[in-house]
Amino acid sequence: MKKLISTLLLASALVAVGSTASAADLERTRSLVWTDSTSTFNARYGDGTTGLSFLENFTFNVDSLGSSVSSAVVSIALDGLSRLGINSFTLTGNGQTYTGVSLLDGDTQTFSLRTNGLSTGLYTLSVGGTILGSGGGSFAGNISIAPVPEASTTAMMLGGLGLIGFAAYRRRRNGGKSESGSQQNQLMPA
Repeated sequence: MKKLISTLLLASALVAVGSTASAADLERTRSLVWTDSTSTFNARYGDGTTGLSFLENFTFNVDSLGSSVSSAVVSIALDGLSRLGINSFTLTGNGQTYTGVSLLDGDTQTFSLRTNGLSTGLYTLSVGGTILGSGGGSFAGNISIAPVPEASTTAMMLGGLGLIGFAAYRRRRNGGKSESGSQQNQLMPA
C-alpha cells in the first residue's frame, strides 16, 4: 500500500512538473538514490548542445516530519570548452518553494540551499540554466536530509544532561567538604 501511494505521488508530481510552462530545451526528471541520509546528483551535456537551456529535476520523499535539508551544486568551467550558466537552484514540494543562494559566479559556480521544518511528502530539487561551452558542460551536487529528533528522544537527552549536572554538583559539593575536613585534621596539634 505504501509503495502504491509513493508511486501515485511520484506520478502526480511528474504530471505537475510536465504541465507547468517550461521553456527548457533539455528537461529530465530522475529519482535520487540515497546512501543513509545523503545523495548525489549530476548532469552532463556534450557537443551540439551549446545555447540550449536545461532543467534537471531530482525527486525524493521526506519521511520524517520537520526534517531539514542541506544541498549544494557546483559547475566548473574549463576554458570555453565546458561551461554552464546556472540560473536557478530550487526545492519544491507540498506547496512550498525554497530558492538556493549563489555563492560563486563565473568560471566556478556554486549554489547552496538549506531549509528546516519540511513536512512529509514528495519533493523536487531542480537545477536550471543555459549551456555555454562549445563542448557542453556539467554540474554536480549533493543533498542531505536530517530528521528532527522525536520529543521523547529530546526529553530523554535533557533528562540525562540533568542527571550528569546533578552528579557533578554533588561531587563538587561533597569534594569541597572532605578537602576542608582534611585540612582541619592537618592543623590540629598532636
